[in-house]
Amino acid sequence: MIKRSRGWSFVIPGIAVVAAMTQVPFILTVIFSTLRWNLARPDRPRQFVGLQNFVHFLRISDFPEFPSFYHIVVQTVIMTGSTLVICSVLGFLLALLLDNDIPGVNIARTLMLGPFFVMATAAGVVWRATIFNTTFGWYGVLVRALGLPRVDLLSQRPMGVIVFLFVWQWLPFFVLVILGGLQGVPDDVIESSRIDGCNWFQTTFQIKLPLIQNHMNVAIMLGLVFVIKEFGLILTTTAGGPGTRSYNLPYLVFMEVFNASQVGRGAAVSVITVVLTLTLVNLLYRSIKKRRDILG
Repeated sequence: MIKRSRGWSFVIPGIAVVAAMTQVPFILTVIFSTLRWNLARPDRPRQFVGLQNFVHFLRISDFPEFPSFYHIVVQTVIMTGSTLVICSVLGFLLALLLDNDIPGVNIARTLMLGPFFVMATAAGVVWRATIFNTTFGWYGVLVRALGLPRVDLLSQRPMGVIVFLFVWQWLPFFVLVILGGLQGVPDDVIESSRIDGCNWFQTTFQIKLPLIQNHMNVAIMLGLVFVIKEFGLILTTTAGGPGTRSYNLPYLVFMEVFNASQVGRGAAVSVITVVLTLTLVNLLYRSIKKRRDILG
């Protein structure tokens, strides 16, 4: 009994800190989502409106009047899903390349992690001004040199640009996790597969990939949480445009609070984003668990 009480004495401070850092802000967000609070009109008092802020976005009866929110939800899912698929495939392939004892591999691994440590807003400004600019950027210079028509990617292909930038930023994270899994594969297993006559393809996809499946799952689930909340790259490159074609839910929160000055509606979108994220994580976890049970 004494040992158990001592154990709780070490756990309770950690639980208190985690609760203060995560649950208290979320509870405040839920409370704000029930208020009508206009920052541009401080003369108007904050008013309790219940679920009216959620109804503003979610109601179906006037669906032709409110199509943008559902489009933004779909865009968020497409951005996140595309990024996770591309990062998983490229991350595995790049991790295979870096999992070799060749000259310069340590330098390559270090350079690979570079984008992961760059601030999203700074990276967005650099990409927009020095690369995607059709007049002064590298893209514009290259297109002119090749004699190709100049297409403003930021305005005509905003979703593709955002997915590309998300992949650029989060691919190092996937490579780091998957590479850690590959380096944990026992050497005797690989040697045994070679003795048994397995070729490179069989060794890679029938032995290594199943052995690092847990690492892949961790990368995908954490990547889902990280990517779905991305905001800085959208703000500094496309600014959500043209129109709302490159909005995601976090950017909609920003626009509701700082552009429309509607704290309650912004908090409502935040709560919806959390619910959507938890739902996707739960579905992903269930699919992984079901596949693991099938495979035994």
